[in-house]
Amino acid sequence: MKLSGFLCAVAFGSGGLAAEEIFYDTTWAGPVRMAERFNGTAGGFDRVEATLVMPQLDIPARPHQQSDEYTAAFWIGLGGFKSSPAALSGLWQAGVVMSIRNNGSTEYKGFYEWVPLDPIDLNSTELSLSVGDHLQVIITTADNGMSGSIAMTNLNTSQTFSHSQAAPTTWRGPTWPALGSSAEWIMEAGTYVNGPRYVFPDWHNATFLGAKACYNADGTCYPPVSADNATLNQMTAVYWNDTQTLYTESSVEGDLVTIEYVEKPMVLG
Repeated sequence: MKLSGFLCAVAFGSGGLAAEEIFYDTTWAGPVRMAERFNGTAGGFDRVEATLVMPQLDIPARPHQQSDEYTAAFWIGLGGFKSSPAALSGLWQAGVVMSIRNNGSTEYKGFYEWVPLDPIDLNSTELSLSVGDHLQVIITTADNGMSGSIAMTNLNTSQTFSHSQAAPTTWRGPTWPALGSSAEWIMEAGTYVNGPRYVFPDWHNATFLGAKACYNADGTCYPPVSADNATLNQMTAVYWNDTQTLYTESSVEGDLVTIEYVEKPMVLG
């Protein structure tokens, strides 16, 4: 799902050296890096990668609302933060949908999605995952986002899943290339297909290792946060105004991204 409406505030980054905007929304949590070479129609990132560590899941103490199942989508992607006014852009993403039910049973399920199409879930034969597993995810695009590939490898079991496809074309509508205007490392309260919004589980701390976004033209890669240009750094956080509660806090140290589940009372002005 692409990020849509949000509230914005300014916070100080690590050590108070650089200010960053925090975008409060009911869906996304985690860092976004804007592509400095993107010109509105081309020049975006062609590759994003990270290793996702499957966190322990628990029933949340004070969820946004009670549910029979608590779910979060844990993913990386290209092009989901803002649409370019000059060109349509799709979000090309892959990762894990993870859930805990009220009986304590858990599930970690791989998926990929090229928004605006629906997500494709992977079965355990295609990719099996358990708590503690390290899942390496690599997403690439070619031809200015007109085609893309994903590769997901469970580093604990060496099981690999890969997939390639062309950018989707909606019925009677346009094609949605993944232009790579941004790269994302996200925990999302998405929606079930034709269903309601996810209610987050308590995942304690979720980490992305080796997080980076790259340009294929010269092989240059960058971490999720720029130390030199704060305007390229965006941070998203999940906040529900009806409960006046902040549910996520994120931090970035080099290529390590940590997203913490919290339940903190907060009033946004």
